[in-house]
Amino acid sequence: MRKVITLFIAVLLCCNFSFSAVAQAVSRKQDSIPAFTVSVAYELLRSTHQDFFNGPSVKLSRNLPGHFKPGIGIAYASTEQHHDNGLVLANVKLLPVYANLSYNFRAGSKFEPFIEASAGITFVRYDQGTDAEPHNTFRVHEQGLYLYSGFGTHYHLSKHFSPYVAAGFKGYHNSTNDLDINPHGITFQGGFTF
Repeated sequence: MRKVITLFIAVLLCCNFSFSAVAQAVSRKQDSIPAFTVSVAYELLRSTHQDFFNGPSVKLSRNLPGHFKPGIGIAYASTEQHHDNGLVLANVKLLPVYANLSYNFRAGSKFEPFIEASAGITFVRYDQGTDAEPHNTFRVHEQGLYLYSGFGTHYHLSKHFSPYVAAGFKGYHNSTNDLDINPHGITFQGGFTF
């Protein structure tokens, strides 16, 4: 838990999340843009082992002048069973906490394409068995490096509400050890920003 708190503090400092008063020298157009936006989505991941990891995500982003938006987020994904490295994993639960940076190509237009990248830590929990003895299991709790990169587009219905779709590649427990359990693959998400 201490690592999570330290990670959030570091992200907040790096992303310049300041709740102090902002100088009034900003143009009227920028004044109408909210300082923060919240994105809520449902994500579908198909792993390279042909399993599906699905779940919701929430992201808080800071609207800075220009095209970049730093943010922080949390997601949840699960699957009933996952086969990896000769192991049978049951009741897999993944909880990534991450920092996010997106680049919006056409800020201010109805359609706003973007690219984004995220990095953080994933808290992993599952019941582990083997292919030979899938019902002889024990509970595993791990943490790993979470990485995501992708692209998408927003459609601005109003300045305070935008549905969006995105696709990318995600890994929940990245490491240099090829025997580590790392659900990864192509991900799709749909949601809205307000």
